[in-house]
Amino acid sequence: MNMDLSKISNILELYYTRKDIQNVIFEFCKDRETVPRYGEGFGKRPDVLDYPTDILNFVKKGATSFHCSEEIWKAPLNLSTSLSQRELNDLRKGWDLLIDIDSKYFDYSRMACILIMKVLEYHGVKNFGVKFSGSKGLHLIVPWKAFPSEIDGIKTSEKFPEWPRLIANYITELIHDDLTKEI
Repeated sequence: MNMDLSKISNILELYYTRKDIQNVIFEFCKDRETVPRYGEGFGKRPDVLDYPTDILNFVKKGATSFHCSEEIWKAPLNLSTSLSQRELNDLRKGWDLLIDIDSKYFDYSRMACILIMKVLEYHGVKNFGVKFSGSKGLHLIVPWKAFPSEIDGIKTSEKFPEWPRLIANYITELIHDDLTKEI
């Protein structure tokens, strides 16, 4: 089914006109670098949403979706590729654990997601979310607030991307055999 671009624009504008949608997106994006996607490209970096109405304004300029950082910042507009690791750590308040589950087949992504949720629940994680990422994948997110601020005297906020990678590798190892059996 081919939809023309004007129909897609109308649907997007209708969706993003909703105040409840604007508010949910805006609240989630607080203290995060957030950029609009325009067709094949992205908006300028760094950028943030200052008001819920910014969302609709970007859509009127052709934005189709919004992408924000896993990292939560004290001042996201101060981000720069020239910052040192120490400066980034000082600027970072925290990070969400985002697991991007993509497979050639959506059913496999769904199976993996269910197994990951069981692992998280087994380890006492109760606060996580899952959303369709488009095409054949899912995003599973464990919010920053679910993590302790320090572990053995090490600030959790300073361990991005090392700790999310370690956690994802650990979960991958735990579900490997069960996922293989299910597939």
